[in-house]
Amino acid sequence: MAYLARVNPKYFAAIYQCAAQNDVRYYLNAVHIEAHASGGVVIVATNGHFMGAIHDPDGWIAPGVSSILVGAVSKRLLSACIARRGPDLEPPAVLWIAEKYSLLSSMVDTSEEPELFGQHAHLTERTELVDGQFPNWRRVIPAKRQPFEGQFPCINGEYLGVFNKIGVMLSGQKRFGGGGMHLEASAENAQIVVRFNAFDLIDRFVGVLMPMRGDSVKTILPGWAMTEAQTVETKAA
Repeated sequence: MAYLARVNPKYFAAIYQCAAQNDVRYYLNAVHIEAHASGGVVIVATNGHFMGAIHDPDGWIAPGVSSILVGAVSKRLLSACIARRGPDLEPPAVLWIAEKYSLLSSMVDTSEEPELFGQHAHLTERTELVDGQFPNWRRVIPAKRQPFEGQFPCINGEYLGVFNKIGVMLSGQKRFGGGGMHLEASAENAQIVVRFNAFDLIDRFVGVLMPMRGDSVKTILPGWAMTEAQTVETKAA
């Protein structure tokens, strides 16, 4: 069976964290892989409330195939994708994707397709391609920076936790506390762009987080945290 795509396994496992789980919109339960005009592929997933996308410059998609949707995958495959070493004591290098299965290999040379159970094969797992239309993910990304006056939107802390997990997976660190996350809203109550402040990720990964509805916060601090002078100043304003 011919392979349809190959990607960085760490990238795939990380972006999979943004996919929906058991959503009736079945195409949101999948990871979208599409060809990029400048080379390589873009790997994208979203649950409709937040999204993660990464450019894999070394990724590949078969000629004549513009994109594929990879359905739900096992925890075993995801774990193997981010493992430091596989059965051959080498780190996973490439995730090959066919119509009915995916193969994780440590063989860096991609000029030849790997053998299903060759010495470099870490795991061969059954996967399924989803027949559906993935949303136009570029529509939800702000086209340009638009400074605004107002309050930063409310955000879902659980999704921030997912982005932190993605940072850990992509960086290979046990904690992603070094560079941190850069959050930017293009306008009040608009989408929030998430980027990782790390030299090898800042221009490779982008996330989008939809804001939550929340009550307006009238002061930067609650009253009990203010000094007497701040309280007087706030009342005067």
